Amino acid sequence: MMVAPEPSGRTRPLVDDAPPPRLPRIYVPRPRLWQRLDEAIEGSVTLVVAPAGAGKTLGTAGWLRYSASRRAEHAVWIRADDSWTTERLGPVLDAPGHAPGSTPSLVVVDDAHLLPAATLRHIDERLNTAPESLRVLLLSRWALPLTRLVPELLGNFTFLRGDLLRLSDAESASLVAQHARTDSAQVLAAVARQADGWCAAAVLAARGLSATPDQAVAARLLAADAVPIAARVAGEVFGTLTPRQRHLLLCIAGEDAITVPTAAHLSHDPHAGEILGELEDTGLLLLRANHDGCDDGSAVPGPQEPGAPDGFRVHPLLVEVVRQRLAAGGVDAVRARATVIRAVSLDVARGNLSEAFARLVRVGAPLEAAEVLARDGIRMVLNQCGRDEVGEFVRAEPEVVDDRPDIWFAIALDCWVRDDVEGARHWGDRILDARRRWSHSWLPGGMDGLDATLACVRLWRVALGLEPAYAAVGHAKRVLVASQTRPAVREANAEVLPVLANELGVAQNWLGELTDAEASLTLAVSLSHSQGLAPLGTSALSHLAFNQYMRGRESACIELAGEVLVATRAPGATQLRFVAARADLAQLLARLLDVPEPTEAAGNPFPDARYHSGDLCTRFWFRVWDARQEVLVGNVVAAQRILAGPGECLRLTDDQLPEHLRVALLVERAFVATLASDRETLKTVHSTLGRLGAVGESALVQGLRADRDGDRRGAAAAFETASADATYSQPPTRAIALACEAQLLDALGDTARAHDRLAEAVSVTEARRNASPFLGWVRQGTPIETLLRRLAERPATRWLHELTTTASGRPDVTALYASMTATPRELDDVSQALTPPALSPREREVLNELARGATYADIAAALFVSENTVKTHVSSLYTKLAASRRSEALKIARSFHLL
Repeated sequence: MMVAPEPSGRTRPLVDDAPPPRLPRIYVPRPRLWQRLDEAIEGSVTLVVAPAGAGKTLGTAGWLRYSASRRAEHAVWIRADDSWTTERLGPVLDAPGHAPGSTPSLVVVDDAHLLPAATLRHIDERLNTAPESLRVLLLSRWALPLTRLVPELLGNFTFLRGDLLRLSDAESASLVAQHARTDSAQVLAAVARQADGWCAAAVLAARGLSATPDQAVAARLLAADAVPIAARVAGEVFGTLTPRQRHLLLCIAGEDAITVPTAAHLSHDPHAGEILGELEDTGLLLLRANHDGCDDGSAVPGPQEPGAPDGFRVHPLLVEVVRQRLAAGGVDAVRARATVIRAVSLDVARGNLSEAFARLVRVGAPLEAAEVLARDGIRMVLNQCGRDEVGEFVRAEPEVVDDRPDIWFAIALDCWVRDDVEGARHWGDRILDARRRWSHSWLPGGMDGLDATLACVRLWRVALGLEPAYAAVGHAKRVLVASQTRPAVREANAEVLPVLANELGVAQNWLGELTDAEASLTLAVSLSHSQGLAPLGTSALSHLAFNQYMRGRESACIELAGEVLVATRAPGATQLRFVAARADLAQLLARLLDVPEPTEAAGNPFPDARYHSGDLCTRFWFRVWDARQEVLVGNVVAAQRILAGPGECLRLTDDQLPEHLRVALLVERAFVATLASDRETLKTVHSTLGRLGAVGESALVQGLRADRDGDRRGAAAAFETASADATYSQPPTRAIALACEAQLLDALGDTARAHDRLAEAVSVTEARRNASPFLGWVRQGTPIETLLRRLAERPATRWLHELTTTASGRPDVTALYASMTATPRELDDVSQALTPPALSPREREVLNELARGATYADIAAALFVSENTVKTHVSSLYTKLAASRRSEALKIARSFHLL
């Protein structure tokens, strides 16, 4: 833990966890910056914006160490990255300071531009709603999307630009003099003029001049040179370093963070730790990434936690210098490249593919990188975390890629995994074209037509609407069967088989071949685990969860989705973003059918990017989910629009959907139409289901339609037919038909048969824990609460007791939505109105009482006002709604969703 002296001679902690960077031996105080920081942190949020190398980090670290401000005494230092989510940062922001009072500690966020967008939104929201709960200092390379105008006017936000960090003449002279080891005014002026207040450039230029035999001459040449300082100092800085230092930097500069063992491995130098220490002494060329500071600012690192690596980060400016050096070539570059290639060969042997490939690309060894991609590209792509290493290689080395068709599938797979469907289509087309032109010349004898890569590409094209589905699925089945029965085929396709099994299962889920899809996805999970492809196995498991949901096995779906969500929350699982959303959706859809759980949190857990562009099945169920969410908030009309239109989720029209999903969509539309009392939609859905051959589902809709028209006997007969001939497991047609038939039979006086039908409905839903049939879907029957209560009076199962408890005190769903949902005729009548009227809170209360059928006296008693006041509010309501009577006012209110 970094400490600073107090007046009494004692020390005080600056941070609780990650310390600020240790100050180098050569350090120039920045009083202008420190003064502004002292003033700024009295507000809630301070944003310091300056480019890399301007001195933000070390300037702030010096301020924390020497500042007299009490707010800096217990500051917390954070090095930002994408792991600092709202959930992780929130408790740090809320931590109270140790000084008297309740204000929170000052939190310094270095590299704040790396924070996730959601975290920045959280900070912005608190800045606007609860500024007193924040004390944050953000150090960023560019302006962050924070609200500025009002918070600045209120004194809660301070924006400090990069010119504040510009070195003054005195600061520049002091810094250059110490690095260049001279007090020559000519040298100091030349560097100051070229660096123009840029701290890092001044240091690099000064170090370059320090090694020249005649610094005055070098200073004159520097002053006359028009080449940018960062490029100019590249050769000079390397000229001042020892050969071993140059070699080490050329080998490690591309690494995000470097430890001593890794540096020794990449540079093949057992004394790499000593060289790193020498470079760190500058305070700029190399920064210690994991250290505790020292009171005297010396270069000797303080004690570290047990097992913590002695880590370093190469300064971004020096990284660019090294890249230029490698690109320029020369003896040093060739030697470094050969050393890294040797180290990478060992990494590949250990299975560390992603880092090995990235190092080869960074060091400029494209041919060796292509070899790694050809040999282990599929495993590398499926296990990579975050960084688009394959894409960077393709963009940097197009000639090498064009000459290696054996790496094209790995490139296409990388595009597909990253949801770059255009890239996947491009490389897939190239693979297909190559197969046609070269007649499978890459394949062993007897392998014609059994290439797993070709089968995968065809399945991707199905998802993109570029190829007929059944032909591609049939081809993939043949390849998979041959790979399981013929050793030569299995050996040739070994690496691609897990991918093929997963993609085949996804396509079969879409087409409704659910039994085959379960077998394919189970095989994909097994192959992924045996080959060490955990992310692919997790993805296949999430598709398997949806498979179980569509087969009516909600409990199994919830269990599998839970396993997936545990895996996606593990550290480093950034490539599973779509997988987490898919598992969340499957679990929520399955639980939505269960009896309500009051302890469950409501809300939408999905990110903006909810699904992969080629995952048609998940996209369809998101459409259903969106409609159900609208129904749950009472907006039945919006749910009808989502289900009736093509929706943003799919490129396909409803007629082009596979039959099992089209039936599910039509039945979903029928239920929503029932809530909206939309007879015409029920008629259309009934006719369409009949043409599709879905006899039971068609009869179910006919029953809902007959009930809507008041034909109890006709509805009961239709529900009896539906319960006997349901085609699909999802939706649960048989159970819903049984419950609806029981309600109608009881209203018709046939109590015994009603009891039997309801008992059967309870029995068939117990294993699935599906409560949706007991919501009360008919208008003309006995309320479902009454029937369940009667049934529970006899010996009953636990499931029946749960259903009875849930239904107790709740109206049937048709009655619940009847008063708040506009009928199609009402919508037509008010379609010319442009905007809904603005009602006061009291007017809304009166409107809701009117919808309940309350009299003026009832409303006055409920709201504790006089009847004259009620009449005044009603008159105002009628005026705003352009209505002359209660029924007309309620019609208009339902149309605008005011109820």
